[in-house]
Amino acid sequence: MQYIGVDQHKKFSYIVVMDEKGRIVKEGKVVNDREELKKFLRGWREGRTKAVIEAGRNWSVMYDWLEEEIDGVKLAHPLKVKAIADAKIKADKIDARILAHLLRVDLIPEAYVPKIEMRKVKNRIQAILARHPEVRSEFLRTELFGKQGSI
Repeated sequence: MQYIGVDQHKKFSYIVVMDEKGRIVKEGKVVNDREELKKFLRGWREGRTKAVIEAGRNWSVMYDWLEEEIDGVKLAHPLKVKAIADAKIKADKIDARILAHLLRVDLIPEAYVPKIEMRKVKNRIQAILARHPEVRSEFLRTELFGKQGSI
């Protein structure tokens, strides 16, 4: 079994592949591009491989790409991960390693992952609101899709 921790940023991600014993077998910085991710994961996709990515601004794209390439993907709740792995030093490499390790020992605090259809609908709503700032400000008084949201 291999465990993949992904520390995602806007233009790149730092990815760590860890084996069952916690040894890092591959790691590196990868441009956030489907083909570049496939190249990096070549050889690790087959067999039993799981990945984890923290919920962040644009998690869904990387999540979907990973889901197409490997056996299982988890979305980590960022505040709960921080509580578990309260690191004094923040670095992409360390964050990706911590995520892979937490996945390996089955301690990922999971965040809810809506079905892809729901994510598409939400993205369409966000795009429409972005084109109409006069309406958008009305909706942004509360969390748009949360329990007390406008929609």
